[in-house]
Amino acid sequence: MALYTTEGIVLKTQNIGEADRICTIYSPCKGKARAVARGARRPRSRFVSSTQMFAYGDFQIFRGKSLDSISQVQLKEAFPRLHNDLTKLAYASYVAELIGEMIEEGDGDKMLFDMLLTYMRVLSETPDPQLITVAFEIKFATVLGYRPRLESCSECGREDLSREVFFSPKAGGLICSECSPGNLGISRVSRGAIELLKALLMMEFAKIERIKANPGTRREIERLIRAHLGFRLNRRLRSLDFLEVITKTP
Repeated sequence: MALYTTEGIVLKTQNIGEADRICTIYSPCKGKARAVARGARRPRSRFVSSTQMFAYGDFQIFRGKSLDSISQVQLKEAFPRLHNDLTKLAYASYVAELIGEMIEEGDGDKMLFDMLLTYMRVLSETPDPQLITVAFEIKFATVLGYRPRLESCSECGREDLSREVFFSPKAGGLICSECSPGNLGISRVSRGAIELLKALLMMEFAKIERIKANPGTRREIERLIRAHLGFRLNRRLRSLDFLEVITKTP
């Protein structure tokens, strides 16, 4: 069996047998990979903390015939605040599932890995996990080549969008009022939401909490970007149910 070492972040865990744990790990060079940590659920195992959700470290892995095995982990960050804050846990779980579902095995991307690591670090500290997560979603879509078109009509290319504007997940962005008839699944979008999405796309994660946005615009951009990503996924992520329950406004 070949042995390789890679830095990675645990996206998903699955318990098997009496004490083992399968980890789905995302790394910049190997992409998404699954590996088992033998005995990781035993209280005194050296893998207890290093194979939990969101753990970031250097993984030494034996390549197996059907499933790789984790030999050793040098834990770098465990992100305890993501586990201890239910709201942040819900957001982080959603992003982890989003990456796990939209990235193919073996499809590594250094830019995406660095973006995910930065997101986890900022999410741990920020008082505004909602905007940070929407920023990740639109940046993530852009890295994958699905950047929503926000400067002109996605159907006719018209740049003068001074009248009513709509968002179409199928078209991949904004459409003008002239192109809206007959387009299914579209929703009207406000000028404020468009400008906020543009700002989140360009701004560094660490600076996003400075943005002031009203609750209505926040809900609007959340709905738009998740419809955009959901159209490409073609299914609803299970973590969204948990996230929506946790963040539901009374």
